[in-house]
Amino acid sequence: MAKEERERRIIAAVISLVVLEKESGETIEPTLGRDEGSSWSKSHRRMAMGKTSWLKARTVRSTKR
Repeated sequence: MAKEERERRIIAAVISLVVLEKESGETIEPTLGRDEGSSWSKSHRRMAMGKTSWLKARTVRSTKR
């Protein structure tokens, strides 16, 4: 079996596995670690990057017309 054909079979097997799992209703959920976190965490991350705090960024309005 050629290397290219073997890779195609592996890809096909992975795709079919994902489709079967999706049909059974057991989907992969993102972990809690992927959540953005609390407002405090967001604010401190923004300030660490040199941006304004989360509260100030949310309260800034566009210029008056």
